[in-house]
Amino acid sequence: MKRFKKIIVPLHFSDSDPAVITMVSRLAKWSDPTSITFCHFSPKVDIPDNLKETYPWLLEPIDAAARERLEKSVFDTGLFPDPSIVSFHVEEANPVLRSLEMVIEKDCDLLVTGAERSDIAIRLARKAPCSVCVVPAEAIDEIRNPVVAVDFSDYSRYACEIGQALSQATSGGEPTLLHVSQIHTGYRWGILAKEEIIKSNDAYARLNMNDFRLSLGTPPSPEKTVIHHHESVPFGLLDYVNKNKVDCIVAGCRGRDALTALLLGSDIEQILEHSPVPVLAVKTKGTGRGFLKSILGIDE
Repeated sequence: MKRFKKIIVPLHFSDSDPAVITMVSRLAKWSDPTSITFCHFSPKVDIPDNLKETYPWLLEPIDAAARERLEKSVFDTGLFPDPSIVSFHVEEANPVLRSLEMVIEKDCDLLVTGAERSDIAIRLARKAPCSVCVVPAEAIDEIRNPVVAVDFSDYSRYACEIGQALSQATSGGEPTLLHVSQIHTGYRWGILAKEEIIKSNDAYARLNMNDFRLSLGTPPSPEKTVIHHHESVPFGLLDYVNKNKVDCIVAGCRGRDALTALLLGSDIEQILEHSPVPVLAVKTKGTGRGFLKSILGIDE
């Protein structure tokens, strides 16, 4: 399912850039996009008059040098054999607001950014009216073992569609469907034994997982479904990722801001901030678009 036809990639000239560029090339091989826009936004800085006089070169626009650096970082990789779909944009502007404006202007399906600037990445993921992929600097080049985090909702159903298509395109196999079953902390006070809580949770979760699996258009094999028990949903997911050599997380988002998501509230933010692998937060294109346009002051 080639859902990502228009991709925008804000780069920050940070250590995450090579991993981000590689991830974009992997997604492009699957999605066959019509356009990929690499951009760099440098916040405007007020320069004191004395510095202007001493260092007049500070007044020179950054556009030319930054654009050259941007193009070099992308094309030197050799990962984009069709340069006709690749474009570049450099501007002095707020990195978050201008990225979001360009998502709307270009009607983008996907935004890919680095995890190193987690403050920027999380704000983009909250507000972008399209899917967002956040890539850490240490991400490996290939996607061989992706996992789709599911809570049995329609949002995770959509994530499964994307995860299955991505997995088939990159590894030829199926992604692992993972549900983190939260262990109630009441066992600490002796209300119930931890083993009893896990046993009860496990039976209920496996029943729901099987029903969910069979409801998908292309049901994955039972062997590719996992119930993982943990006291914390986000850190339970990361615990599974670290123990099983997972190389990409796919999660479905809901709500007007993208991170009112499969893992509710601040949970997804913790995953984005701490995940050692790329996180692809998918949602229906246009989610929150009208709300975002009103915030940015963009006329309908």
